Amino acid sequence: MSSAGERPTFHEIRALGAWLYEQQNFPQEYIQALLGHADEKMTKHYQEGHGDKTIDYVEVSAELAF
Repeated sequence: MSSAGERPTFHEIRALGAWLYEQQNFPQEYIQALLGHADEKMTKHYQEGHGDKTIDYVEVSAELAF
């Protein structure tokens, strides 16, 4: 993965997309077809590693005045 402050590569974004489809319970065959993979092992490889890190969120207020 890219380090902090760097833009993600095309392949990192593509792998994230595959992982997001998996999280939404799309069939593995569907994801494999989207990525154009002939082998399911390659699709699984792209989906590994996403979601491993915990991100702490801080609730903020926009305080917009209209």
